[in-house]
Amino acid sequence: MTLATLTKTKAAKSVVTGWLGAAAWIALLGAVSGLACVAVRLFFRLLQWVFVQQTGMLPVAAATLTPARRVFTPIVGAALATLVIWMVRRLSTSVPRFEEYVEAVRLRDGRIPFLPTAWRTLSSAFSVATGAAIGREGSMIQFAAAVASWVGRRMPLAHRSLARQVACGVAAGVAAAYQAPLAGLFFATEIVLGEWNWNDVPFLLLASVSGWMVSRTVLGAGPLFPVAGKLPFTPDLLWVPFLAVFFGAIGPVYQRLLHLSKTARRLPLALLWSGLAVGLLSLVEPKVWGNGDAALLGMLQNKATVIVIAGLLACRVAATTLCVGTGTVGGVFTPTLFTGAAIGLAAGDLLHCSEPLTLAVCGMGLLMAAVTHAPLMAALMAVELTGQWHLLPLILCGNLLASFVARATSHQ
Repeated sequence: MTLATLTKTKAAKSVVTGWLGAAAWIALLGAVSGLACVAVRLFFRLLQWVFVQQTGMLPVAAATLTPARRVFTPIVGAALATLVIWMVRRLSTSVPRFEEYVEAVRLRDGRIPFLPTAWRTLSSAFSVATGAAIGREGSMIQFAAAVASWVGRRMPLAHRSLARQVACGVAAGVAAAYQAPLAGLFFATEIVLGEWNWNDVPFLLLASVSGWMVSRTVLGAGPLFPVAGKLPFTPDLLWVPFLAVFFGAIGPVYQRLLHLSKTARRLPLALLWSGLAVGLLSLVEPKVWGNGDAALLGMLQNKATVIVIAGLLACRVAATTLCVGTGTVGGVFTPTLFTGAAIGLAAGDLLHCSEPLTLAVCGMGLLMAAVTHAPLMAALMAVELTGQWHLLPLILCGNLLASFVARATSHQ
């Protein structure tokens, strides 16, 4: 063997060894991030038990409470969340500035100060555990990203920037929160990184699968919103392109509504007003409590009339909008999935479709694609959450159209 050949062989072995080492580290990082996400979820459950003595779906707990407790529990949670935010502001000189994970990855090389994220997670925990109509998964994923950033800074990995490691942590967090590893991969590429790089794909997928496996082991297997049986292909699916255009048009309106609602933060003790609104609305409809998971699961598994769907949708959109507007810490991912499914199901009923649930599943992806401009992630999220994989090509085509219309509409 010549010296040149020997040198090339050693170089190849070095590359393979380096890649395997990087893969092992990313798998571990994904597991740690997934475990962080699961830990937050379990903490939410613990606080929920403290306030309502149940750890299941919040609307089920709300339905068992007296009217007085149903009204005042969200107010108490909002007061405690406000107290946490007030304490952080008093300690602002010693607490670093909070960084969202998307901005941190794109602009801060993945540096997310851990302490402010921990404080915001605590504030979110009080709100989520007491019924705030906000997504709990946003705080879970943010915490997973902060843990990935903290660990990554202390265990630097050659050839993998901190930003890329945090993106892997986010992929693992999404997979752990939603039992959706493929959606986690595309969430990281389309939303967090904002670009497609084939070199990132194996690592993001590895981290996502690791986080998913941790969540599956601790919290149980998915899908989170299963639909009984396999939804059939019928001529009613010809309505999907029209729904895609509709969702593409209302997506920017939905975003503007959430943005304009932020003026409510100027109210004194703003979070308490959102708590009061959730409490009062829950007297009419207990499914106002929580992120919308119980409402979404109920729609997908039980028949509901258009009037019932419309009433529930109106109550939940009003509650979520006010919670977001007053600054309640959390996300709008699951509430958006519910809104898309509710509109799709109502459309299926109004159009006299033989199986309205098909349009409900499609609606989940269509509205998400219109809001996030991430059609691949939204399509995979819809099928992974419901188990309706055979609808993926149809939903993906509709999502591409909805995303295109939303971009064109939002630029007008």
